[in-house]
Amino acid sequence: MDEVDRTVALVSLYVVVLALSVYVAPSYVTMTNVLRLVSMIGIFIVPISALIIAYLSIAGERESGSIKYLLRLPNTRLDLVVGKFVGRSLVVTVGLVLAFGVASAFDVAMLDSVDFVVFAQFFLLLSFFTVTYIGIAVGLSAACASRSRAMASSVGVFFVFNVLWTVPQISPSKALQFVTEDTLGLSLSPQIYEFVYLVSPPYAFQRAAGLVFTEHPIYFFRTLGRNATVPFYLEEWFMLVVLGAWLVVPLVLGYLSFDRADLG
Repeated sequence: MDEVDRTVALVSLYVVVLALSVYVAPSYVTMTNVLRLVSMIGIFIVPISALIIAYLSIAGERESGSIKYLLRLPNTRLDLVVGKFVGRSLVVTVGLVLAFGVASAFDVAMLDSVDFVVFAQFFLLLSFFTVTYIGIAVGLSAACASRSRAMASSVGVFFVFNVLWTVPQISPSKALQFVTEDTLGLSLSPQIYEFVYLVSPPYAFQRAAGLVFTEHPIYFFRTLGRNATVPFYLEEWFMLVVLGAWLVVPLVLGYLSFDRADLG
């Protein structure tokens, strides 16, 4: 599948998911409930689609040799990394605009309650989450010299954050608890274990969605009781900082690796 095919497939996927979410909902269901459903589905669809569309952005050019031509033009390696990130981000943003445009038409026609403020807020949050994964994928692609390594890295990222994080027995939070309490005999607060869980971009996104769905959040604490103190690093707004870090840090590390690479 070439880049154009992947782009068309991505846009089509977003349109279908959002349109179906509205279409299958009973007429008495509000748009907010539909968007809450989309947010729960999105933690799987967004990482897969973003990684697929961006994982070959630089690694593919390196393996084919076309990157040498690109760098003969008045482009630096930094220009290439930033350009790939911006280009892929524009693609997914356009895809989301089209998908939300179709969904809004279905909303007006089929649902009893339509809150366009919530609709716009959720669109911005989902766009930020998607662009975060574009940053991760482009960073991985910049650090990898071949298609196979870029693909393996992308699969690994999805497995770790979307599978490993959800299995209680082997999650990083449980692993940290085993090391600190069972092995070292130390004690950490439940807030620390909760933060480790929220380091995962999908669950940081779900916690941040509480900024949109203020009355009915979709993320519930795993280790904190109802009346426990919630420090700033567990607040919904701080999850935007977490997502921002995931956007920037892989891009920077990927660029630094790419800048040192011998392109032959």
